[in-house]
Amino acid sequence: MTRRVEEGRADRPSRNKAISENVLQVELPAKPRKRPKQARSVALVDALKAAGRDILEREGREALSVYRLSDYSGVAISSIYEYFPTIESLVGAIFDDYRANSRREVIASIRALPPSATLYDGIEMVLTSGLSALHRWLQIDSELSVKTAFYGELVRLEIVKPEQFWISMVIPALVERFSDEVLVRDREKAGFLAYQAVTALPRALVIERPEYLLGADTVRMLARMLHALLTTPDAE
Repeated sequence: MTRRVEEGRADRPSRNKAISENVLQVELPAKPRKRPKQARSVALVDALKAAGRDILEREGREALSVYRLSDYSGVAISSIYEYFPTIESLVGAIFDDYRANSRREVIASIRALPPSATLYDGIEMVLTSGLSALHRWLQIDSELSVKTAFYGELVRLEIVKPEQFWISMVIPALVERFSDEVLVRDREKAGFLAYQAVTALPRALVIERPEYLLGADTVRMLARMLHALLTTPDAE
Protein backbone atom coordinates (compact mmCIF):
# COMPACT_ATOMS: atom_id res chain seq x y z
CA MET A 1 0.00 0.00 0.00
CA THR A 2 1.32 3.44 -0.92
CA ARG A 3 0.19 6.67 0.69
CA ARG A 4 1.11 10.18 -0.41
CA VAL A 5 2.11 12.84 2.07
CA GLU A 6 1.93 16.31 0.52
CA GLU A 7 4.00 19.28 1.65
CA GLY A 8 2.19 21.59 -0.73
CA ARG A 9 -0.30 21.12 -3.52
CA ALA A 10 1.35 21.40 -6.90
CA ASP A 11 -0.35 21.86 -10.24
CA ARG A 12 -0.68 18.54 -12.01
CA PRO A 13 -2.00 19.06 -15.55
CA SER A 14 -2.00 15.35 -16.31
CA ARG A 15 -1.91 12.07 -14.40
CA ASN A 16 0.84 10.98 -16.74
CA LYS A 17 3.11 13.81 -15.62
CA ALA A 18 5.89 13.11 -13.18
CA ILE A 19 4.85 13.32 -9.54
CA SER A 20 5.72 16.66 -7.98
CA GLU A 21 8.86 16.72 -5.88
CA ASN A 22 6.66 18.07 -3.05
CA VAL A 23 4.81 14.76 -2.81
CA LEU A 24 6.40 12.00 -0.78
CA GLN A 25 5.54 8.44 -1.79
CA VAL A 26 5.24 6.28 1.36
CA GLU A 27 4.81 2.52 1.08
CA LEU A 28 3.05 1.33 4.21
CA PRO A 29 3.29 -2.24 5.57
CA ALA A 30 0.46 -4.44 4.32
CA LYS A 31 -2.42 -4.95 6.74
CA PRO A 32 -5.01 -7.72 7.18
CA ARG A 33 -8.14 -7.27 5.09
CA LYS A 34 -10.40 -7.27 8.15
CA ARG A 35 -10.44 -8.14 11.82
CA PRO A 36 -12.20 -11.32 12.92
CA LYS A 37 -15.18 -10.77 15.21
CA GLN A 38 -16.78 -14.14 15.89
CA ALA A 39 -15.00 -16.71 18.06
CA ARG A 40 -14.70 -19.14 15.14
CA SER A 41 -13.11 -16.48 12.93
CA VAL A 42 -10.72 -15.41 15.69
CA ALA A 43 -9.63 -19.03 16.12
CA LEU A 44 -9.10 -19.37 12.36
CA VAL A 45 -6.94 -16.23 12.15
CA ASP A 46 -4.94 -17.27 15.22
CA ALA A 47 -4.35 -20.69 13.65
CA LEU A 48 -3.15 -19.07 10.41
CA LYS A 49 -0.74 -16.81 12.29
CA ALA A 50 0.56 -19.75 14.33
CA ALA A 51 1.08 -21.83 11.18
CA GLY A 52 2.75 -18.91 9.42
CA ARG A 53 5.10 -18.34 12.33
CA ASP A 54 6.04 -22.05 12.40
CA ILE A 55 6.92 -21.95 8.71
CA LEU A 56 8.90 -18.72 9.12
CA GLU A 57 10.95 -20.07 12.02
CA ARG A 58 11.52 -23.56 10.64
CA GLU A 59 11.77 -23.01 6.89
CA GLY A 60 12.41 -19.29 6.37
CA ARG A 61 10.58 -16.44 4.67
CA GLU A 62 11.03 -17.74 1.14
CA ALA A 63 9.16 -20.93 2.05
CA LEU A 64 6.07 -19.06 3.22
CA SER A 65 3.55 -18.83 0.40
CA VAL A 66 -0.23 -19.01 0.37
CA TYR A 67 0.00 -22.56 -1.01
CA ARG A 68 2.43 -23.69 1.70
CA LEU A 69 0.31 -22.01 4.37
CA SER A 70 -2.85 -23.69 3.09
CA ASP A 71 -1.15 -27.09 3.01
CA TYR A 72 0.39 -26.64 6.46
CA SER A 73 -2.72 -25.27 8.19
CA GLY A 74 -5.41 -27.18 6.30
CA VAL A 75 -7.22 -23.90 5.58
CA ALA A 76 -8.54 -23.22 2.08
CA ILE A 77 -6.74 -20.52 0.10
CA SER A 78 -10.01 -18.62 -0.32
CA SER A 79 -10.40 -18.48 3.48
CA ILE A 80 -6.82 -17.24 3.87
CA TYR A 81 -7.42 -14.41 1.39
CA GLU A 82 -10.58 -13.47 3.26
CA TYR A 83 -8.39 -12.13 6.08
CA PHE A 84 -4.91 -11.76 4.58
CA PRO A 85 -4.80 -10.30 1.05
CA THR A 86 -1.04 -10.90 0.83
CA ILE A 87 1.52 -13.03 2.64
CA GLU A 88 3.19 -9.79 3.74
CA SER A 89 0.01 -8.81 5.58
CA LEU A 90 0.15 -12.15 7.43
CA VAL A 91 3.81 -11.70 8.33
CA GLY A 92 3.05 -8.17 9.51
CA ALA A 93 0.28 -9.47 11.78
CA ILE A 94 2.63 -12.12 13.17
CA PHE A 95 5.27 -9.43 13.75
CA ASP A 96 2.74 -7.20 15.56
CA ASP A 97 1.72 -10.07 17.85
CA TYR A 98 5.37 -10.88 18.55
CA ARG A 99 6.13 -7.29 19.52
CA ALA A 100 3.07 -7.07 21.78
CA ASN A 101 3.98 -10.34 23.51
CA SER A 102 7.60 -9.26 23.87
CA ARG A 103 6.52 -5.98 25.45
CA ARG A 104 4.37 -7.79 28.01
CA GLU A 105 7.20 -10.20 28.78
CA VAL A 106 9.71 -7.37 29.26
CA ILE A 107 7.38 -5.53 31.63
CA ALA A 108 6.86 -8.73 33.62
CA SER A 109 10.65 -9.24 33.71
CA ILE A 110 11.17 -5.70 35.03
CA ARG A 111 8.76 -6.35 37.88
CA ALA A 112 10.41 -9.72 38.59
CA LEU A 113 13.94 -8.32 38.92
CA PRO A 114 15.49 -9.07 42.35
CA PRO A 115 15.62 -6.38 45.06
CA SER A 116 19.35 -6.00 44.45
CA ALA A 117 18.81 -4.96 40.80
CA THR A 118 19.42 -1.35 39.76
CA LEU A 119 17.85 0.96 37.22
CA TYR A 120 20.85 0.40 34.96
CA ASP A 121 20.25 -3.38 35.15
CA GLY A 122 16.64 -2.84 34.08
CA ILE A 123 17.58 -0.54 31.21
CA GLU A 124 20.23 -2.97 30.00
CA MET A 125 17.77 -5.88 30.10
CA VAL A 126 15.16 -3.94 28.15
CA LEU A 127 17.63 -2.89 25.46
CA THR A 128 19.17 -6.35 25.13
CA SER A 129 15.75 -7.93 24.70
CA GLY A 130 14.51 -5.30 22.26
CA LEU A 131 17.58 -5.21 20.02
CA SER A 132 17.77 -9.01 19.93
CA ALA A 133 14.13 -9.18 18.84
CA LEU A 134 14.73 -6.63 16.07
CA HIS A 135 17.75 -8.58 14.86
CA ARG A 136 15.81 -11.84 14.87
CA TRP A 137 13.02 -10.42 12.73
CA LEU A 138 15.48 -8.71 10.46
CA GLN A 139 16.89 -12.16 9.71
CA ILE A 140 13.42 -13.61 9.12
CA ASP A 141 12.12 -10.84 6.84
CA SER A 142 14.55 -8.01 6.25
CA GLU A 143 12.36 -6.16 3.75
CA LEU A 144 9.34 -6.01 6.06
CA SER A 145 11.52 -5.13 9.07
CA VAL A 146 12.98 -2.11 7.29
CA LYS A 147 9.59 -1.06 5.92
CA THR A 148 8.09 -1.35 9.42
CA ALA A 149 10.94 0.74 10.83
CA PHE A 150 10.31 3.50 8.28
CA TYR A 151 6.58 3.37 9.00
CA GLY A 152 7.24 3.55 12.75
CA GLU A 153 9.25 6.72 12.25
CA LEU A 154 6.45 8.30 10.20
CA VAL A 155 4.03 7.46 13.00
CA ARG A 156 6.38 8.89 15.63
CA LEU A 157 6.72 12.12 13.65
CA GLU A 158 2.93 12.19 13.09
CA ILE A 159 3.32 12.20 9.31
CA VAL A 160 0.94 9.27 9.09
CA LYS A 161 -1.59 8.05 11.63
CA PRO A 162 -1.76 4.37 12.53
CA GLU A 163 -4.98 2.48 13.18
CA GLN A 164 -3.73 1.86 16.69
CA PHE A 165 -0.96 3.83 18.35
CA TRP A 166 1.46 1.73 20.37
CA ILE A 167 1.76 3.49 23.75
CA SER A 168 4.95 2.39 25.41
CA MET A 169 4.63 0.88 28.88
CA VAL A 170 8.26 -0.08 29.25
CA ILE A 171 9.70 3.28 30.34
CA PRO A 172 6.92 3.91 32.89
CA ALA A 173 7.48 0.38 34.24
CA LEU A 174 11.18 1.12 34.70
CA VAL A 175 10.50 4.45 36.42
CA GLU A 176 7.95 2.83 38.72
CA ARG A 177 10.19 -0.11 39.59
CA PHE A 178 13.26 2.05 40.32
CA SER A 179 11.53 5.24 41.41
CA ASP A 180 14.09 6.02 44.13
CA GLU A 181 16.90 6.15 41.54
CA VAL A 182 15.14 8.57 39.18
CA LEU A 183 16.45 11.97 40.26
CA VAL A 184 15.34 14.19 37.40
CA ARG A 185 12.67 16.65 38.54
CA ASP A 186 10.46 16.64 35.44
CA ARG A 187 9.74 12.92 35.09
CA GLU A 188 7.15 13.42 32.39
CA LYS A 189 9.63 15.23 30.16
CA ALA A 190 12.41 12.74 30.91
CA GLY A 191 10.04 9.86 30.18
CA PHE A 192 9.07 11.43 26.85
CA LEU A 193 12.71 11.88 25.83
CA ALA A 194 13.59 8.35 26.94
CA TYR A 195 10.65 6.92 24.98
CA GLN A 196 11.66 8.77 21.83
CA ALA A 197 15.23 7.53 22.19
CA VAL A 198 14.17 3.93 22.82
CA THR A 199 11.91 3.90 19.75
CA ALA A 200 13.82 6.04 17.25
CA LEU A 201 17.40 4.82 17.77
CA PRO A 202 16.70 1.08 17.36
CA ARG A 203 14.77 1.84 14.16
CA ALA A 204 17.75 3.80 12.89
CA LEU A 205 19.92 0.76 13.57
CA VAL A 206 17.56 -1.48 11.59
CA ILE A 207 17.54 0.93 8.64
CA GLU A 208 21.17 2.11 8.58
CA ARG A 209 23.38 -0.03 10.84
CA PRO A 210 21.83 -3.49 11.37
CA GLU A 211 25.27 -4.90 12.23
CA TYR A 212 25.17 -2.82 15.44
CA LEU A 213 22.05 -4.54 16.79
CA LEU A 214 23.87 -7.39 18.56
CA GLY A 215 26.93 -5.40 19.61
CA ALA A 216 27.47 -5.51 23.39
CA ASP A 217 28.85 -1.99 23.25
CA THR A 218 25.65 -0.81 21.52
CA VAL A 219 23.60 -1.83 24.55
CA ARG A 220 26.11 -0.22 26.92
CA MET A 221 26.17 3.08 25.02
CA LEU A 222 22.40 3.32 24.88
CA ALA A 223 22.01 2.20 28.49
CA ARG A 224 24.45 4.84 29.74
CA MET A 225 22.61 7.54 27.82
CA LEU A 226 19.18 6.57 29.18
CA HIS A 227 20.51 6.06 32.69
CA ALA A 228 22.09 9.53 32.69
CA LEU A 229 18.86 11.05 31.36
CA LEU A 230 16.86 9.64 34.27
CA THR A 231 19.37 9.90 37.11
CA THR A 232 21.28 13.15 36.60
CA PRO A 233 19.96 15.67 39.16
CA ASP A 234 18.71 18.99 37.86
CA ALA A 235 20.99 21.97 38.36
CA GLU A 236 19.80 24.25 41.14
